[in-house]
Amino acid sequence: MLIRHIRLKHSIKRCLLSDNNESSVLDQGLEKTLTSNITKHANLQLSYWVDSSNIIRKVDDHWDQAMNSESWSERASANGIVGKPLSDFICDDVTRMYVATMIESVRVIPHTSFRPYRCDTPDTKRYMQMVITPESNGWIRVSHELLRSEPIKKPVTFTTIVNRTQSLHPVSTKDKIATIQYVRCSMCNRLQRIADHTSKWQEVDHFAGHELIPMPTKVIYGVCPDCLNILK
Repeated sequence: MLIRHIRLKHSIKRCLLSDNNESSVLDQGLEKTLTSNITKHANLQLSYWVDSSNIIRKVDDHWDQAMNSESWSERASANGIVGKPLSDFICDDVTRMYVATMIESVRVIPHTSFRPYRCDTPDTKRYMQMVITPESNGWIRVSHELLRSEPIKKPVTFTTIVNRTQSLHPVSTKDKIATIQYVRCSMCNRLQRIADHTSKWQEVDHFAGHELIPMPTKVIYGVCPDCLNILK
Protein backbone atom coordinates (compact mmCIF):
# COMPACT_ATOMS: atom_id res chain seq x y z
CA MET A 1 0.00 0.00 0.00
CA LEU A 2 1.35 3.38 -0.98
CA ILE A 3 2.51 5.51 1.96
CA ARG A 4 2.12 9.22 1.33
CA HIS A 5 4.38 11.87 2.77
CA ILE A 6 2.96 13.10 6.08
CA ARG A 7 3.87 16.25 7.94
CA LEU A 8 3.78 15.56 11.67
CA LYS A 9 2.65 18.01 14.30
CA HIS A 10 4.20 18.23 17.72
CA SER A 11 2.48 15.68 19.89
CA ILE A 12 5.32 13.46 20.80
CA LYS A 13 3.35 13.05 23.81
CA ARG A 14 2.89 10.30 26.02
CA CYS A 15 3.90 7.99 23.35
CA LEU A 16 7.47 8.81 23.79
CA LEU A 17 7.15 11.06 26.77
CA SER A 18 5.62 10.02 30.07
CA ASP A 19 3.73 13.27 30.60
CA ASN A 20 1.41 14.37 27.83
CA ASN A 21 -2.15 15.11 26.85
CA GLU A 22 -2.78 12.53 24.18
CA SER A 23 -3.39 8.86 24.38
CA SER A 24 -3.48 5.67 22.44
CA VAL A 25 -2.24 2.14 22.03
CA LEU A 26 1.41 2.69 22.59
CA ASP A 27 1.90 5.43 24.87
CA GLN A 28 3.01 6.22 25.22
CA GLY A 29 4.75 4.33 22.97
CA LEU A 30 5.95 4.40 19.58
CA GLU A 31 2.51 4.04 18.17
CA LYS A 32 1.59 7.11 19.82
CA THR A 33 4.43 8.89 18.50
CA LEU A 34 3.32 8.06 15.08
CA THR A 35 -0.35 8.01 15.42
CA SER A 36 -0.78 10.96 17.63
CA ASN A 37 1.45 12.95 15.37
CA ILE A 38 -0.35 12.23 12.14
CA THR A 39 -2.04 15.29 10.74
CA LYS A 40 -5.78 15.60 10.56
CA HIS A 41 -5.99 14.22 7.05
CA ALA A 42 -7.82 10.94 6.57
CA ASN A 43 -6.43 7.92 4.73
CA LEU A 44 -2.76 8.75 5.27
CA GLN A 45 -0.40 6.20 6.78
CA LEU A 46 2.85 6.08 8.72
CA SER A 47 4.59 2.76 9.33
CA TYR A 48 7.34 0.91 11.15
CA TRP A 49 8.56 -2.68 10.88
CA VAL A 50 9.40 -5.17 13.64
CA ASP A 51 11.35 -8.43 13.43
CA SER A 52 10.54 -11.81 14.99
CA SER A 53 11.55 -10.49 18.42
CA ASN A 54 9.45 -7.33 18.05
CA ILE A 55 12.54 -5.16 17.66
CA ILE A 56 11.86 -2.11 15.48
CA ARG A 57 14.03 -2.60 12.40
CA LYS A 58 12.81 0.04 9.98
CA VAL A 59 10.63 3.13 9.68
CA ASP A 60 9.31 5.00 6.66
CA ASP A 61 11.98 6.71 4.58
CA HIS A 62 10.36 10.08 5.24
CA TRP A 63 10.09 9.52 9.01
CA ASP A 64 12.46 12.26 10.13
CA GLN A 65 11.48 14.63 7.33
CA ALA A 66 7.87 14.37 8.46
CA MET A 67 8.70 16.16 11.70
CA ASN A 68 9.15 19.91 11.58
CA SER A 69 11.50 21.89 13.83
CA GLU A 70 8.85 22.32 16.53
CA SER A 71 8.02 18.62 16.74
CA TRP A 72 11.57 17.30 16.50
CA SER A 73 12.63 14.90 19.22
CA GLU A 74 15.69 12.67 19.20
CA ARG A 75 13.71 9.99 21.01
CA ALA A 76 11.08 10.01 18.25
CA SER A 77 13.60 10.17 15.42
CA ALA A 78 14.52 7.17 13.29
CA ASN A 79 17.82 6.81 15.19
CA GLY A 80 15.95 6.91 18.48
CA ILE A 81 13.50 4.21 17.46
CA VAL A 82 15.22 1.73 15.14
CA GLY A 83 16.91 -1.10 17.02
CA LYS A 84 14.76 -0.67 20.13
CA PRO A 85 12.17 -3.16 21.41
CA LEU A 86 8.63 -2.08 20.65
CA SER A 87 7.79 -2.71 24.30
CA ASP A 88 10.09 0.15 25.32
CA PHE A 89 7.48 2.54 23.96
CA ILE A 90 4.49 1.16 25.84
CA CYS A 91 3.86 2.35 29.38
CA ASP A 92 1.75 -0.46 30.86
CA ASP A 93 1.99 -4.24 30.94
CA VAL A 94 -1.58 -4.92 29.80
CA THR A 95 -1.16 -2.87 26.61
CA ARG A 96 2.24 -4.49 26.00
CA MET A 97 0.63 -7.93 26.08
CA TYR A 98 -2.28 -6.71 23.95
CA VAL A 99 -0.04 -5.37 21.19
CA ALA A 100 2.27 -8.41 21.32
CA THR A 101 -0.76 -10.69 20.95
CA MET A 102 -2.03 -8.77 17.92
CA ILE A 103 1.36 -9.01 16.21
CA GLU A 104 1.85 -12.67 17.09
CA SER A 105 -1.57 -13.61 15.69
CA VAL A 106 -0.45 -12.25 12.31
CA ARG A 107 2.78 -14.28 12.49
CA VAL A 108 1.07 -17.57 13.38
CA ILE A 109 -1.63 -17.32 10.73
CA PRO A 110 -0.38 -14.90 8.07
CA HIS A 111 -3.05 -12.32 7.32
CA THR A 112 -3.57 -8.58 7.45
CA SER A 113 -5.22 -7.46 10.67
CA PHE A 114 -7.14 -4.19 11.03
CA ARG A 115 -7.49 -2.82 14.57
CA PRO A 116 -9.41 0.37 15.31
CA TYR A 117 -8.34 2.50 18.26
CA ARG A 118 -8.43 6.08 19.53
CA CYS A 119 -5.65 8.61 19.85
CA ASP A 120 -7.36 11.66 21.32
CA THR A 121 -6.03 15.14 21.97
CA PRO A 122 -7.50 17.26 24.80
CA ASP A 123 -10.17 18.69 22.50
CA THR A 124 -10.51 16.13 19.70
CA LYS A 125 -11.53 12.48 19.43
CA ARG A 126 -9.31 10.88 16.81
CA TYR A 127 -10.47 7.57 15.39
CA MET A 128 -7.43 5.66 14.18
CA GLN A 129 -6.73 2.32 12.56
CA MET A 130 -3.72 0.08 12.99
CA VAL A 131 -2.96 -2.21 10.05
CA ILE A 132 -0.68 -5.17 10.87
CA THR A 133 0.75 -6.97 7.83
CA PRO A 134 3.25 -9.87 7.57
CA GLU A 135 6.02 -9.50 4.98
CA SER A 136 8.02 -12.10 3.07
CA ASN A 137 11.23 -11.50 5.05
CA GLY A 138 9.54 -12.39 8.34
CA TRP A 139 9.11 -8.81 9.51
CA ILE A 140 5.76 -7.35 10.46
CA ARG A 141 4.70 -3.97 9.14
CA VAL A 142 2.58 -1.87 11.49
CA SER A 143 0.84 1.09 9.87
CA HIS A 144 -1.35 3.78 11.38
CA GLU A 145 -3.94 5.96 9.72
CA LEU A 146 -6.47 8.54 10.83
CA LEU A 147 -10.02 7.63 9.82
CA ARG A 148 -11.97 10.58 11.21
CA SER A 149 -12.09 13.05 14.08
CA GLU A 150 -14.71 14.91 16.08
CA PRO A 151 -14.60 17.52 18.85
CA ILE A 152 -14.78 16.68 22.54
CA LYS A 153 -17.60 18.68 24.13
CA LYS A 154 -15.52 19.77 27.12
CA PRO A 155 -11.74 19.54 26.64
CA VAL A 156 -9.86 17.56 29.29
CA THR A 157 -6.11 17.19 29.67
CA PHE A 158 -4.48 14.05 31.05
CA THR A 159 -1.16 13.24 32.66
CA THR A 160 0.06 9.66 32.35
CA ILE A 161 1.37 8.08 35.53
CA VAL A 162 4.00 5.50 34.68
CA ASN A 163 5.69 3.18 37.15
CA ARG A 164 9.30 3.20 35.98
CA THR A 165 12.07 1.93 38.21
CA GLN A 166 14.54 4.11 36.38
CA SER A 167 12.71 7.30 37.36
CA LEU A 168 15.05 10.06 38.49
CA HIS A 169 12.61 10.99 41.23
CA PRO A 170 10.97 7.72 42.29
CA VAL A 171 7.59 7.96 43.97
CA SER A 172 6.06 5.03 45.80
CA THR A 173 3.25 3.18 44.05
CA LYS A 174 1.00 3.87 47.03
CA ASP A 175 1.56 7.63 46.75
CA LYS A 176 1.00 7.55 43.00
CA ILE A 177 -2.23 5.58 43.16
CA ALA A 178 -3.58 7.92 45.83
CA THR A 179 -3.52 10.77 43.32
CA ILE A 180 -5.09 8.83 40.43
CA GLN A 181 -8.84 8.87 39.87
CA TYR A 182 -9.20 7.06 36.56
CA VAL A 183 -7.88 4.20 34.49
CA ARG A 184 -8.00 4.86 30.75
CA CYS A 185 -8.20 2.28 27.97
CA SER A 186 -5.25 2.53 25.58
CA MET A 187 -7.42 1.32 22.70
CA CYS A 188 -10.77 3.12 22.98
CA ASN A 189 -9.72 5.92 25.39
CA ARG A 190 -12.77 5.39 27.61
CA LEU A 191 -12.39 5.92 31.35
CA GLN A 192 -13.33 4.03 34.50
CA ARG A 193 -13.18 5.41 38.01
CA ILE A 194 -10.29 3.64 39.68
CA ALA A 195 -12.16 3.43 43.00
CA ASP A 196 -15.03 1.48 41.43
CA HIS A 197 -14.02 -1.44 39.24
CA THR A 198 -17.66 -2.43 38.78
CA SER A 199 -18.57 0.85 37.08
CA LYS A 200 -18.97 1.20 33.32
CA TRP A 201 -16.22 2.46 31.08
CA GLN A 202 -17.38 5.84 29.81
CA GLU A 203 -16.38 8.43 27.26
CA VAL A 204 -14.53 11.45 28.64
CA ASP A 205 -17.60 13.54 27.71
CA HIS A 206 -19.60 11.66 30.33
CA PHE A 207 -17.24 12.47 33.20
CA ALA A 208 -16.58 16.02 32.09
CA GLY A 209 -20.31 16.66 31.94
CA HIS A 210 -21.26 15.06 35.25
CA GLU A 211 -18.45 15.75 37.69
CA LEU A 212 -15.58 18.08 38.35
CA ILE A 213 -12.42 16.73 36.74
CA PRO A 214 -9.11 18.24 37.89
CA MET A 215 -6.81 19.64 35.21
CA PRO A 216 -4.71 17.87 34.27
CA THR A 217 -6.30 14.56 35.25
CA LYS A 218 -3.86 11.87 36.35
CA VAL A 219 -4.54 8.49 34.78
CA ILE A 220 -3.01 5.06 34.45
CA TYR A 221 -3.50 3.04 31.28
CA GLY A 222 -4.73 -0.46 30.57
CA VAL A 223 -7.21 -2.15 28.25
CA CYS A 224 -10.94 -2.35 28.96
CA PRO A 225 -12.84 -5.68 28.81
CA ASP A 226 -14.58 -4.78 25.53
CA CYS A 227 -11.27 -4.18 23.76
CA LEU A 228 -9.71 -7.29 25.31
CA ASN A 229 -12.59 -9.37 23.96
CA ILE A 230 -11.70 -8.27 20.41
CA LEU A 231 -8.61 -10.48 20.65
CA LYS A 232 -10.66 -13.59 21.37
